[in-house]
Amino acid sequence: MRVLLQSMFSLLLSAAILLMGHGLQYTIVPLYAVSLDWAPSTIGYIGSSYFLGFVFGCLSVPKLVARVGHIRVFTVLIALTTASMLFIGMVNHFESWLIARLLMGWSMAGIYMVIESWLNEKTSSDHRGSILSIYAVITLFAICVGQLLVGFDIGFERLFMLAAALLVLGILPIGLTSRTAPNPIPDIKFSFKRIMSVSQIAMVGAFLGGFVTGGFWALGPVAADSNGLDAGQVGIFMAITLLGGAALQYPLGRLSDFIDRRLVIAGLAIVGFIICIVAVQPFFESPSFIFITMFLFGGLVFPLYALCLAHANDNTDLSVIEIGSGVLMMNSLGSVFGPMVVSSLIKYTQHALFVVSAFAFFILACWTIYRIKFHKVEREHFMPFVNVSKTTHEVIEMGIDEEEPDDSQAPLAGESEYKHAPEVEPIPNPEA
Repeated sequence: MRVLLQSMFSLLLSAAILLMGHGLQYTIVPLYAVSLDWAPSTIGYIGSSYFLGFVFGCLSVPKLVARVGHIRVFTVLIALTTASMLFIGMVNHFESWLIARLLMGWSMAGIYMVIESWLNEKTSSDHRGSILSIYAVITLFAICVGQLLVGFDIGFERLFMLAAALLVLGILPIGLTSRTAPNPIPDIKFSFKRIMSVSQIAMVGAFLGGFVTGGFWALGPVAADSNGLDAGQVGIFMAITLLGGAALQYPLGRLSDFIDRRLVIAGLAIVGFIICIVAVQPFFESPSFIFITMFLFGGLVFPLYALCLAHANDNTDLSVIEIGSGVLMMNSLGSVFGPMVVSSLIKYTQHALFVVSAFAFFILACWTIYRIKFHKVEREHFMPFVNVSKTTHEVIEMGIDEEEPDDSQAPLAGESEYKHAPEVEPIPNPEA
């Protein structure tokens, strides 16, 4: 294991450095738009543009990697992301920002795919869970640090330059590595109709989860600013939400291994609805109360993606990659629409993020309860929960092994299959 980590050190170091810059840009772009007195609806469309680019990136970057290779694509995507971010800092023009954010989303999807495919190929199945855990912890830590850098009182211009510098520095470890590049990334191939027929809860839940998280990433800083938080507190607001998701995802996932996952999803949606209702009350003003509420909010919304993925895989003989790609795309599409809806309401109430999230949680709870009552599932293809980060389909392939189970580990007649569920390393979900 130690030798394996040493061989991947340059790759993991690159990920840590560039994701700090990525985490920083997540927050400074909407805050900078607020400082320019742009309308919330405008900021929402800019956020949606990023996630639309991310969808396009997942679909198109594998072909580009197959043509010119991982390292060249990685370098080009970092350059494009950096240039787009600096362009936003230089030009205060809505259409230009839309294009720049679209390119940033496309580039970041490709960057994640390159890193994850490299980890996937260079890791044996014996150590894949551990490496995935380490990668996810690094991802979480780096993005959180990037969020907290917003608190530096150096002005937006220098913050953009700092984010750009971190992204560019992320090229160095990989650019100087002597390790061979992995094989080309497989294309995403799936059918929405086929996956929807297998698990409607998974697809609806993934869409609504992306709907909420997309609104959070795009307009969370705007919501925090409208509640009177300063720049440093906005960074804490964003980071603590992510930490909440990391803290509660594993316990919720393990619980879903022992009871019907649909009950966990329904319970999560009901509690999420209650948290959102509490968040819109008049006493939601103290920074301490806001941070506690956001920790719980993150803990309830970020695990949705992995839970939906696990539930879908329990009830189908379709390949893990096909199921994972469909759930990922549904989640990403939700992230496109979420910011637009939140931004259209934020001019009427500063609690628009929580109002929209409450509505999404309510729909998910009702739909899940309806399916539990009228549709029985057998979990014929049960797999223990794996905390999968919502980035690209490469990390899904890393996190879930499609090999046939060992007969010696199969439950005996009359025994519960859950008794044999192995322990799984906790993996956070930084961008779900």
